[in-house]
Amino acid sequence: MDLFIKLASRHYERLLGAIPAGSPAHQAIGKATPIEHSVGGVEFEGYNIPCDENQARIILGVARQCCPEIVREIEEALAAAESKDKPKAHS
Repeated sequence: MDLFIKLASRHYERLLGAIPAGSPAHQAIGKATPIEHSVGGVEFEGYNIPCDENQARIILGVARQCCPEIVREIEEALAAAESKDKPKAHS
């Protein structure tokens, strides 16, 4: 399952420093792309991290320790990807 985690720059930087260089999650963070947009006049600068479920779960574990304020966003990204991958029931 592929998913995307969107984070503000400050959270991205914190995770980048907390995830060990050899970790599969570090590879995902290294592939992050910067995003900038404005919603209702409010500027958002951050990163979009493409990852698989394993990488996302590692990032989630690290986030629980170093920036718990983004745990919910990561859990929502995982849940959205899981529901997208579930096969639809046939009647």
